[in-house]
Amino acid sequence: MYSEIVQQPQFYLDKNGEFFAEATAFILTGEHLEYLYHILHSKATTYFFKTFYAGGGLGENGYRYKKAFLEKLPVPKPSVPIDFNEKNLNEAVYKLYQLMEEEIEFIETQ
Repeated sequence: MYSEIVQQPQFYLDKNGEFFAEATAFILTGEHLEYLYHILHSKATTYFFKTFYAGGGLGENGYRYKKAFLEKLPVPKPSVPIDFNEKNLNEAVYKLYQLMEEEIEFIETQ
């Protein structure tokens, strides 16, 4: 589940079906939702989406996770299972995207 208009990623993994979407929130379905949930909360993926896929900003800090744009976001497929946690999330995603140190430093300063 995610909010369309945000200032930062707002994805929620509802494993028990306890929440419902209203006018500007949407539900993703399919396989590998927990993996996608983590990827979409990373600094790298947020930077890529805001810069190349969001279709422009909303005000100074806002942007939209519009379905048509979100579907075009390239999400790397891992070759081995990844155990994401708060401490390794960004580092793991940088490795998945095969980013160089200079690219990581740039994203970290944004």
